[in-house]
Amino acid sequence: MSIIILSIGSNTFAKTNIDKAKRMLTRLFPEIIFTQPILSEPEEEKYSYLFRNILAKAETELTPEEVIDKIKQTERAVGRSPKDKYQGKVVIDIDLIQYNDTILRPEDFERNYVQQLLPSLQPQETPATTQTPTASITPTASISMESLGEEIDPED
Repeated sequence: MSIIILSIGSNTFAKTNIDKAKRMLTRLFPEIIFTQPILSEPEEEKYSYLFRNILAKAETELTPEEVIDKIKQTERAVGRSPKDKYQGKVVIDIDLIQYNDTILRPEDFERNYVQQLLPSLQPQETPATTQTPTASITPTASISMESLGEEIDPED
């Protein structure tokens, strides 16, 4: 079995489209886990709206090529079309960013929201001591969903 990490994002009817993609991906990878959503600023000027992003982690016996084929089918089923990108719309974008220990999309892997969400995919370790953990606040460029309450997407 191989471990994969997927990056999933949308800036158009984002909650609905990501939820639809999650349901489809769960059929492909029954043990898949998803992070909480996070909002991020678009990195290219052609995109006007904030992106809603999540990561997913799953086990599979598929090759990287087979995984990519399945996620491209999922994108089309959710409603992605080639013309959308030219209009600044991302109905859904699913990328295979890691396959086992190999980073397949280094530029995507280094994005702030990916680095912010990655720790939540790791198994939670129980502390060996009974000390109460202290919270720390780290400034980031991405905006958490909890801090906004709801997504800012004029099309939703």
